[in-house]
Amino acid sequence: MGLKDLFKDVTDLAKESIDSIQADLALKKEEQERLRAEMDQRIKTYTETLMEQLLNPVDASTNPLINTEDDEIVEFTKNFSEKLLLPANSASATKIDMYPYEEKVLKNVLKTFPTYNMQEKFLFQFKDSKGQIILLTSSNLYFKILFPENNSFFAAGSLPKEKLFDISINRGDEQCTLIVNAITLITIPAAEIKTIDTITLTEYLCRLKKNDLMITDDQVDAFIQTKLDPTTLEIVKTFLDADEKLIYFAWGLDNLVSKKFLTCTSEKIVLYDRDLTAKKTFAYDQILSLTTQPSTVSFLDLSLTLGMNPNDTEIKTAGAIETISILYPREAQRVIQIYNAHKPEGTHQDPSEESSAPQSQATAQQSTTPQEDPIAMIEKLASLKEKGIISEAEFNQKKQELLAKL
Repeated sequence: MGLKDLFKDVTDLAKESIDSIQADLALKKEEQERLRAEMDQRIKTYTETLMEQLLNPVDASTNPLINTEDDEIVEFTKNFSEKLLLPANSASATKIDMYPYEEKVLKNVLKTFPTYNMQEKFLFQFKDSKGQIILLTSSNLYFKILFPENNSFFAAGSLPKEKLFDISINRGDEQCTLIVNAITLITIPAAEIKTIDTITLTEYLCRLKKNDLMITDDQVDAFIQTKLDPTTLEIVKTFLDADEKLIYFAWGLDNLVSKKFLTCTSEKIVLYDRDLTAKKTFAYDQILSLTTQPSTVSFLDLSLTLGMNPNDTEIKTAGAIETISILYPREAQRVIQIYNAHKPEGTHQDPSEESSAPQSQATAQQSTTPQEDPIAMIEKLASLKEKGIISEAEFNQKKQELLAKL
């Protein structure tokens, strides 16, 4: 056999091998498409059965859950989110997104629920760590839940508000369940859901069902107390004089540097340091101005907040200026709202003070912000890297910057 014939045989063998591989790949692709089509059909059948149960519940109430005008229910949700959702809530750990703070989730909502109409009024979304979602609007209830046969897949659908009679959340020792029209849609290990979220969502849903849309100061005070742990509540109670009410409570960033929380009462603002067991009190009638501006906190603190930028909140009195760097923007704005509502008559705050302060002020403040020891910062960054909060590249970049300061 000559070299030419040998080369031809090798070429033919290679071609046969490639053809065989391509045929196998085509068969595998065909099989995968068949299996996916079967899975899609099973999911479709499951969803249709589920929708039939949701649309025709055995114990349907006389009235739908939402039985009021859109504008009224949206205004109530706004009041609820400010007065009852935000106080004592963990901004970084909550599973609830609520109007008017839905901007961060709206893009994903549109991807998840193609039939979502931007004309609908977003009310609240509850999303667990596995990606299951309950979304309530002024027009529909949307859901995305795990497919029971295979938890790698989801079933999704929507229910018009006219057919939505009840939503409830039940928390047991082991599991937390979210139930719609007496059908359990989502089951989650209880340890994954903050008790605060369970309390808050239950309150919101009960008020919808009873059409109880007015929120009084006494109710706010009592509700904040139910959300605080016993130890913190005992501390907060020491801030209160007779007939004084709790209006707001913010845990803030709770970063590695300090552990502080902020409380607004009907008379004052109190900043408490849990490490030092010390408080600073600012009576509304002693505050000259209350402003916010972009925070000057360090790279480390921003990493800990997972991209949720904090604000610097500046309280100015006749004797001093206190800068608080533990509040998220919505928390800072809520504190300003409360101050404006409770400051003495005749005290006028420039509306522009509620937005970013002049650059010169920000620069001056930044220059006076105490700097951490670079070595200590590197050690904390290393801990963050080990926990997966920041990447190797982010760690190395910041490490070089800190070493350059030595």
